Amino acid sequence: MIERIVIPPNDQYDLSTFTITDDLVQIGHIGGTVNEKGEVLKTIEEQMDQTLNNLEEALKEIDLNLDNVLKLTVILKGIEDFAGMHSIWVKHFKEGKYPVRAVITSEFVSNNCLVQVEGTAAYN
Repeated sequence: MIERIVIPPNDQYDLSTFTITDDLVQIGHIGGTVNEKGEVLKTIEEQMDQTLNNLEEALKEIDLNLDNVLKLTVILKGIEDFAGMHSIWVKHFKEGKYPVRAVITSEFVSNNCLVQVEGTAAYN
């Protein structure tokens, strides 16, 4: 059986935040272009930090955390942001317990968006 979890704002886009089958969780795209105060974040470091914070908060809704992440695809608007993205990555994941990562580039619907992630997590 497949369980579909929709956490706002994904409900307005007609897609699931997570799909869960057995102990495997597919993570839909998560971004972070604004902070908790609603301020637009302009740097890759700010957006990557907010993206991973948003992912962690969403995972809490299904009783998981970043330690449960198996793989993330990081989607960058520009490859020149790789170093800035990576500097934040190592702050959110424990050394020796990094998830598998792929990095690709893409245009985004929003001009403000510099990074999104999607991937897979699992219940232990």
